[in-house]
Amino acid sequence: MVVSPLEYRYGRPEVKAIFDEDSRLKYLLKIEVALAQAQSEQNLIPREAFLNIQEAVNSGKVKQERIKEIERETKHDMMALIRALTEVSGEGGKYVHFGVTSNDILDTATALQLRDFTRFLIEDLIELQGELLKKVEENIHTLMLGRTHGQHASPITFGLKMAVYLAEVNRHIQRVMQGRERYIAGKILGPVGTGASLGEAALEIQDRVMEILGIKAETGSTQVVDRDRIIEFLSIVNNIVTTLEKISTEIRNLQRTEIDEVSEYFDMEKQVGSSSMPNKVNPVNSENIASLSRFIRSLIISEYEAAVTWHERDLTNSASERFVIPYASILTDYILKRMSNVISTLIVKKEKMLEDLISDPLVMGENIVSTLTENGVPRQDAHEMVRTSAMDVYKTGKSFKEILISNGILKYITEDKLIHTLDPKNFTGQSEKICLNVIESSKLLLQEVYRGI
Repeated sequence: MVVSPLEYRYGRPEVKAIFDEDSRLKYLLKIEVALAQAQSEQNLIPREAFLNIQEAVNSGKVKQERIKEIERETKHDMMALIRALTEVSGEGGKYVHFGVTSNDILDTATALQLRDFTRFLIEDLIELQGELLKKVEENIHTLMLGRTHGQHASPITFGLKMAVYLAEVNRHIQRVMQGRERYIAGKILGPVGTGASLGEAALEIQDRVMEILGIKAETGSTQVVDRDRIIEFLSIVNNIVTTLEKISTEIRNLQRTEIDEVSEYFDMEKQVGSSSMPNKVNPVNSENIASLSRFIRSLIISEYEAAVTWHERDLTNSASERFVIPYASILTDYILKRMSNVISTLIVKKEKMLEDLISDPLVMGENIVSTLTENGVPRQDAHEMVRTSAMDVYKTGKSFKEILISNGILKYITEDKLIHTLDPKNFTGQSEKICLNVIESSKLLLQEVYRGI
């Protein structure tokens, strides 16, 4: 029986594979082999014991079925794995799991999963960065309405809107690159974090295990790796998915029938928008991204609670993290890929953007205030003149230009200057330069990322 939508609806197979049951077993066994290797190098166990354990793992002798059979008796998943590995390790079985505790292996396995997932996360962000960069380059001069409080505001460009999102994604890439140095860490220091059973070489063994595995060691642990690391990982993920929801919300708003300035790609030949209204063309991808973003963000609450354990540890984090870490990771990858596809196929209706902009001359009020001030009118007086003129437009339905002239604006500027001031293309400020700056910083960041991978 399949219950979780991850099994039949959401997530890429290659990412889900990091967190599935068989992969988790491989991670756990890999750590047991690395532990035995490090212990043998410190003469804590015979080298032959390490080779026996390594051969048992590499040959695939440890079976999932046998582990589950033992777990039904022991009621302890990690002890079941240890016994199953011991059974097939010959003389090396005497030393399986020597000097450590379950969470040494379990938490280190989680670190390996996060390391492998982070590679996908960086790739996803780079892909989204690339799609946004294209949209910025294509729309540097695409005029559109700015909107504040859901109302028309001063002109912007669609390129600037995309550049804002691109800059956020750039920072997310930096956060992941920097954060992985903290949130990926394993430990091999036993049930209370002292390494007592490993003797004088405990820290050397821990460092060597992590070196073999290619990750860092926890600097000071209890029985578990400190959960501030997992919280940081989830915080970075939450920041990323918040940006995705921000973008998806804007797309949904701009696709509203009353606005209709952008649209998700819709397969007119086959796609169905509604089971009841066959005319519908809905922004379902963006809605899906928003929905899953909210779910992903909620998962961190459980991890905040999991970080608070009794003394050197209890088991209150265990069950919840079996959901939190895989779900957050798999779904974040899923909606990142989905957002990249939305952006790459986004239909940008430039003519409609321009039509909506020029249909509302009132949005040039800010520019008129600035122009009047530059021509000697006190700023507050200029603001009041434009404000009252705008209110007159609402009351009378007359044109903004006509009202401004009747209210005496030509005493301060010429009619040609007024016409120039009312033209939206003359009031996009430094939008082009901002776009070019973000494009340049994006390309420089990409070079840094490839040097750092």
